[in-house]
Amino acid sequence: MTFLVLPLFIIIGVSYIIVRIGTVALTLTGMDEEKARFQALSAFTGTGFTTEEAEAVVKHPVRRKIVMTLMVLGNAGLASVIATLILSFARGGLLQAGIKISILGTGLYLLYRIASHKGLTRKLTSKIEDKLSRNRYFSKPMWEEMLHLPEEYGIVDIWVNEKMHIANKRIGELNLREKGVLVLIIERGRKVIPVPGPNNKLKPGDRAICFGKLDTLQKIS
Repeated sequence: MTFLVLPLFIIIGVSYIIVRIGTVALTLTGMDEEKARFQALSAFTGTGFTTEEAEAVVKHPVRRKIVMTLMVLGNAGLASVIATLILSFARGGLLQAGIKISILGTGLYLLYRIASHKGLTRKLTSKIEDKLSRNRYFSKPMWEEMLHLPEEYGIVDIWVNEKMHIANKRIGELNLREKGVLVLIIERGRKVIPVPGPNNKLKPGDRAICFGKLDTLQKIS
């Protein structure tokens, strides 16, 4: 009788972990923790994502990927929950349905208590941060939030790879200034090149911090 309710608890538990991972991932991109938690939950559940804070997500390439992943996983999770509930309550009479509702309510309460436990949440968050922080994509702040740049402009990190047309080319050769893009810093391993000149090359593996129009920066990256 309870074997069909058990998968529901597992799905809800996994969903909580996914939302927590999404929250930590958004936080590591420079987003405020409270906003990150709201955006992660909104994206996963597919509700409430039409907020002003959503603009800070769609303008950031890494945040967009995080939110898109949460949306896909959220839809899959919702479908699984609905299917499990239908299968669980379609069998048996009123007595069994009442018992299942009691088991479900008790299980959800226990899951809520576990999820709201500050100590466990802190430990889980710490482990997630440790894993994600090793990824280079989570080491960059959202500069435009701090500088209050015009809506169509921003500062974006571009990780150069061999497939990009800007790879192994000089900044002057790419005519970036004419396109309204300024390369502010180039990070090459442990070496930092501040305010690189037109003769500096963008090599695969470089992290180029660029300022300019967001649509132009998006085409470059």
